[in-house]
Amino acid sequence: MKLKYHIKFRTEQRKDKDNKLITDNIPIIVDFTFNNQRIKDNIGYRINSNQWDNEKQQVRRNNFNKDGISANIINQRINEISTHLIDIYTEFTSLNLIITPIIIRTELKNRLKETKISEPETKMNVIDYIQLFIDTESHQKNWSESTIKKMNTLKKHISNYRSELQFNDITSSFLQSYIDHQRIKLNLNNTTNFKYLRLLYWFLNWSTKNGHNTNLEYKHYKLKFKGVTTGDYQKNIIFLSWEELQHLNNLDFSEKKMYEENKIDFSINKRLERIRDFYCFSCFTSLRYSDIKHLKKNDIKTDNYGGKYVEILTVKNDDKINIEFNNYSHAIWEKYKDIELKNNYLFPVPSNQKYNEYLKYVAKLAGLKTNETFIEYRGNKRIEKTFKKWELITTHTARKTFIINALYLGVQPEIIRSWTGHKSHKTLELYIKIVSEQKRISMDKFNTI
Repeated sequence: MKLKYHIKFRTEQRKDKDNKLITDNIPIIVDFTFNNQRIKDNIGYRINSNQWDNEKQQVRRNNFNKDGISANIINQRINEISTHLIDIYTEFTSLNLIITPIIIRTELKNRLKETKISEPETKMNVIDYIQLFIDTESHQKNWSESTIKKMNTLKKHISNYRSELQFNDITSSFLQSYIDHQRIKLNLNNTTNFKYLRLLYWFLNWSTKNGHNTNLEYKHYKLKFKGVTTGDYQKNIIFLSWEELQHLNNLDFSEKKMYEENKIDFSINKRLERIRDFYCFSCFTSLRYSDIKHLKKNDIKTDNYGGKYVEILTVKNDDKINIEFNNYSHAIWEKYKDIELKNNYLFPVPSNQKYNEYLKYVAKLAGLKTNETFIEYRGNKRIEKTFKKWELITTHTARKTFIINALYLGVQPEIIRSWTGHKSHKTLELYIKIVSEQKRISMDKFNTI
C-alpha cells in the first residue's frame, strides 16, 4: 500500500505592519499533510531567513540563532520530528487506527518526551489551505509541473492581495474586488484572469468537499469576463492550415540563404530541424508537449495489421489513449527510433522554454509571416494587437492544428476525441465553427474566377 503523506520544513511567512516580509528571528514551521488533513506547527526554534536552506529544509551549517542555539542542534530537532511523524503515520495506518491531527500531535509530543513542541497553533487561513490542496492533491492525482506552478502562482496572487484571508471573507464583493485587483495591479487580461478564477473555484470546491469550507456564496457568483466565451476568443486560436503544415514538414533546413534572409544563425540548423520534427509529430498525432517529451520507444505499439500506434497515459489528465500513425507521423518515428536516449525516450525534446524559442525561428524560416490580429479584453476594454504569425506559434498550436485539420479533412468529431482525450463534444464546438468558416472562405474562391 502506498502511504500518502508529505512533510515540509520551512520558515514562517509573516509580514510586518508595513506589509514587508519579516526576515529576522522567524519561527521554523513543520507542515505535515496526510489524508487531506494538515498539521502546521512551530518546532520550537527560530532563525533568520538568510540562515535557512529551502532546498535542504535545514539551517545552514555553522550558524547560530539569536538564542545561541547552533545549526546542528536545530537540524537534529528537525530530523527527530521528521522521523517520528513518519513512524507515527506508518504505524497507525498499518494497524488501521483512526488518525487525526490531534492524535498525531499528541503522539509526537509523547515520543519527543516533551509536553510542548510548539507555540499554540495558529488558525489556518485560505493560503494555508491552498498549500494543503497543493501538497495533497498534487501527490494523489500526480499533477503536472505546469499545474503545480499555476496553483503556486494563484497562492502568491491571493497572499499578496490578502494574506490572512479566511473562507468566510470570500463573498461576491471580495471576488469582484479581487478580479479588479488582478486586472489593474497585475495587468491581467480577461482570459488570464478567468483562468486563475477557475483555479480558485477548483480549490474552493475541493475545500467544500473535504469540510474545510462552509461558505458557499462563491457558488452563486457568476463569472463574467468579456471576450472569453465570444467569437473574439475564436479569432485568437492560432493553427497551421494543411498547406502551411505540409510546407513546414517538407522544409529543407540545409538552405543557408533563408537563414541569412531571416537573420538566424545557421549553426543551429540541426536543432531547428529537430524542433520542426517534434512539432510536426504533435500536429499529426495531437500529442501535447508534455506527452512528446516523455514519450518512450516502448509506447509505440504494433496492431494486428502491422500498423504502428501510440499507447500512453497522458501526463496532464492521466487518460489512456491510442493514436494510430499516419504516413507523416510514421516517417518522423522512423527517423528517430534507432537513436539511443536516456530513459528510453523516443525524442530528445528540450525544455518548454527552449522549445518555444527555437519553434519561433522554425516558423519564421517557414515563411509564416501573415498578419494575425490578436484580440484581448481588459475589463470591458477591447484591445487589438497585430503580430506576424510566426510570433504566435507555440507548442500549444500543434494540438489545435491537428484538431482543425482533422475536422477539415472530414474526420468525425467522436474519432478525434478518442485521439485527443476530450471528454465532451462541446469542447470541439469552437473548432467546428472555425472549420465551417474556413470552408465558407474556400467556397468563396469559386466566386473570384
